[in-house]
Amino acid sequence: MAADASAATTNTARNSHTNMVSNLASSGKAVQDEQELEAKCYVDEYVIPDVAGVFDAARPISNTDKSCAAEYATTVHQRLEQFIMPTVKPPVQAARGRVRSGRNVRRHCSQTAKARLRGSSTECNAQPEGTDAQLKDYSLLRRWVSLDSRLDGFDSITSVAKEKDICLWASAFIEFVADQLEVVANPKSHSAKPRRLVALNQLDYAAASADGCSCIDVVIATGLDSTSQVSESQIDGPCFKNTALSIGVKRFPSEQNRAYWQLAQRTHTLHSTQLNRRFAWGLTVCGTHVRACLFGNDDILASEVMDVVTESGRKQFVTLLVNWAICESQRLGYDPTVRYNGETGQWEIDVWDDESRETRTYIHERTLFDASSQFGRRTRCFIASAKENSGEQPAQKVLIKDAWAPAEFPDSEVVRDELSNLRTIRDKLGADNALAGTYSRLEAGGVVQQMHTKQRTADDTTGSIFVDIDAGILEDVPDRIHRRVATTPVGEQLKSVRSIDELIVVVSDVMAAHTAIVRRCGILHRDLSTNNIMFCRDDDGMVRGLLIDFDNAVLQSDLHDEQRPDQIGTFPYMSIGNLEQSSVKRTALDDWESLIYILCWLGTIGINRDDQTNVEIRSNLPICHWRDGSAVDVARAKRRTLQTSVILCDDVLNRFAHPLLYTDLKQFILELRSQLFDNKRLSRLARGCYDFDPTNPSIRKPKLRAHHLDCSIDTTVVDPFARRAEFADAIVDDLLRVVQKYRKAALERIKDAQISE
Repeated sequence: MAADASAATTNTARNSHTNMVSNLASSGKAVQDEQELEAKCYVDEYVIPDVAGVFDAARPISNTDKSCAAEYATTVHQRLEQFIMPTVKPPVQAARGRVRSGRNVRRHCSQTAKARLRGSSTECNAQPEGTDAQLKDYSLLRRWVSLDSRLDGFDSITSVAKEKDICLWASAFIEFVADQLEVVANPKSHSAKPRRLVALNQLDYAAASADGCSCIDVVIATGLDSTSQVSESQIDGPCFKNTALSIGVKRFPSEQNRAYWQLAQRTHTLHSTQLNRRFAWGLTVCGTHVRACLFGNDDILASEVMDVVTESGRKQFVTLLVNWAICESQRLGYDPTVRYNGETGQWEIDVWDDESRETRTYIHERTLFDASSQFGRRTRCFIASAKENSGEQPAQKVLIKDAWAPAEFPDSEVVRDELSNLRTIRDKLGADNALAGTYSRLEAGGVVQQMHTKQRTADDTTGSIFVDIDAGILEDVPDRIHRRVATTPVGEQLKSVRSIDELIVVVSDVMAAHTAIVRRCGILHRDLSTNNIMFCRDDDGMVRGLLIDFDNAVLQSDLHDEQRPDQIGTFPYMSIGNLEQSSVKRTALDDWESLIYILCWLGTIGINRDDQTNVEIRSNLPICHWRDGSAVDVARAKRRTLQTSVILCDDVLNRFAHPLLYTDLKQFILELRSQLFDNKRLSRLARGCYDFDPTNPSIRKPKLRAHHLDCSIDTTVVDPFARRAEFADAIVDDLLRVVQKYRKAALERIKDAQISE
C-alpha cells in the first residue's frame, strides 16, 4: 500500500504510509524531522493560492439550507459589526467583578469551549450583552479586529502579541459566530440543526490522538454527533479524533508559508486518526489575515485573504463559519458511508457492490492501516464483520480497503484497476483449493456512493468535491475515484509471526500464490512490502501466507515499450529497475527482488514484536542506504550490496539483529539471491547487478555456451537485468524450488516443536 514514488523527491516525501522499517529504523526525532520536511515538500508542490471558489465549496448542497445559511450569515455579521463599533461600550467595562487576565483567561476559555463541545446549555446561547465570562471572551475579539494590518505599521503594533494571543483572538471570533448562530438559527427552516463550532485552543498541546509529532494550537470541533470518534468522558482537551479542522497560527502575514507547513502536518494527523475523513479543511491565521484551505488528494486550494480588520474580510469569515455549521457532513469533509451508530457504540462501513448493485454494511472492528498521508490514494484498511448475520455462525470477517484511485490514466502509463484484477483472480483461481486463503478473494466492491440529493446517489470522485472550483484551476490536477472493496480472508500482520520458520512458510505461500496469479491470470503485483504480506493461523496453529493489495497490479499484456516507465512501491523494497525507471520491462523477477529486500530488512530490525523490542537500528548501517536519499541513490546502494554474496553478507546478513537465531533466514536469502542474480543457467553477461564492460582489459569477455539460456541473445546486450528478463519464467521456477525446499524443512521443524510442547 504505497503511493507512486518520484525519483526527484527525497525519501521523506515519497512514501504514502509509514511502515515497519520507517518506524523502527528511525528515531523519534528523525521521524519528526521527516514529517516536517514532508509537510514543506507538500506545501511547495501542492498549494494553489488565492482560489476564489474555495468559499463556495463550503456552501450546503441543499438549496433550502444554502438560502438559510446566507440569511444567518448576514444576521450574524450585522451583530458582529454592531458589537465592534467604537460607540459600543467595551465589554470589559460592562463586566462586574475582577477581570481575568493571562493564564486564567486562557484556562477559562478552554473550559468554556469544552462545555460547549459536550453540549452543555451553560454559556451556549450568549449574546454580546451576556455574562462576565462571555464578555471577556468577546473583548479578545474586539482587540483582534482593531489591529492595523498594513505592512508598515503591522509589525510594530503586534510585536508585543504572541502566537498564543492570536490563538485566543481567533477563538473568540469563532465562538462569537457560533453563539450568535444558535440564537438566530431557526431549526425548522433547514434540514438539520446547525452543528456547534467550538474553538479549542491550547498552545503546542500534544493531543491524546496525535502521532507524537503533531501538536495543536487551535482546532475547530463540532460537538458530539455521528462524526465524533471520542466519548464525552474523553474530552479533556483538543483531540485530533474529534477535530473538524485544524488552524495554523503565525504572528505575521509574511509567515504564510510557515502556517501552511504547520497546517499540512496537522492535517496529516487528522487523516490518520479519523476513519471517516473524506477530505479536510483547514485555516491559517497570520496576524489578521485568515485563509481557508481545502486539502484534496493532489492539491491544497487556498482561498483569498480574509482580513478581519476590514468589514468585507469579517463578512467572508463569518459566512464561511456559518456555512461550515449548516452544510452537509460530506461538505465538511466527512464520509456519510462511514458512520458512528450511537445505539450500538460501533462504526458502520457501507460497501457498494458494482456487480450485485446493492450496499453491504459491515461493523468496524479495528483499523489495520490508516491514511497516514493526506495526498495520493490515501489508502485505509479496516477489519470488519458483516452487520447482517443470520444463524449461529460467527459473522464473516472481511478486510475492507478504502482508496482514491486515479479515474483515468494517460496513454503513456499502464492502467491499474484493482477491482477488475480481483475479479479476474477470483474467477480463475477460486476453484483451486491448494491456493485457498493465500490471496485476497473479492467479496464485494465498487465505487463509493454519496448522496447527491435526497432521491439520488452519485459516484464519489474528487470532481464532486471540487464542483464549485473553476475547472481551469484544476486543469493539471488528476481526477480520482473513491473505491472500497471487501475481501477475505482476514490475516495478521507479518510482525506477528512467532519464528523464522513461520516467516519462511508465509513468504513461500505468498510467492506460490504470486506465481499462480502471474501465470494463470496474467497479473503482476508490483508492490511487495511488509504491509502487503500477511498470514492466517489455522486452528492447529499452522500458518498460511496471504498476499493482499493489488492496487498497483497490472495486466502483463498491458506492459509495452512505448509506456513511460513508472515507479511503484515503497522505496526500501523496490527493485533496482523500478527505482531507476529502467526501460527493461517489469517482470515477476522485480517482485522476487523485492522479497529479498523485505527479508533483509526483517533480519535487521527483527522479524516480530519480541525480536524488535530491544533492537536499535544505527543510521550508519549500509542497509539504511536502501531507504535514504533519492531513488537513484537507493538503487546505487542496492546494486553495490547485491553484486556478490560476499558483499551482501558483509553489509547486511552478518549485521542481523540476532545472528545466531537467524542463521536459516541468512541461508534462505543467500540462495534466493544466487538464483536471481547469479543463476548458473545463464551466462556471465546475465549475472550480477552491473553492465559488463567490454573495454576493461582486466575482465575476460564471457563466452556463451549452448547450455546457457541466454545464448541466443546478442553479446552487445550487456545489461544483466535485460538479459534475465527474457527468461523470467525459468528463473522463477528455480526460485520456487528454493522456497519449496525451505518451506518443507521449516514445516518439519514447526511440527517437531509442537510435538515437544
